[in-house]
Amino acid sequence: MMMKLFLAVLMGPLVLTACAQAVPRSSEYFAAHLDEARRIVAGCRDGTVRGEECANAARAVEEADAKERFRRFRGR
Repeated sequence: MMMKLFLAVLMGPLVLTACAQAVPRSSEYFAAHLDEARRIVAGCRDGTVRGEECANAARAVEEADAKERFRRFRGR
């Protein structure tokens, strides 16, 4: 009985840590990893990805696409 209690006390914080949500990656992260950002945006559209990362990835993709359109507009 004492061993079970000991294991429960020892394993409790580990289990709770494993269940905690990770901090969402920022739009700056996704700007540096555009392929991953595009995969996240696609996942957000089909419902397999949810949360703040959807907005951050979408923002990074939109900004990158706008920069590319402006670069093409200027002819460079």
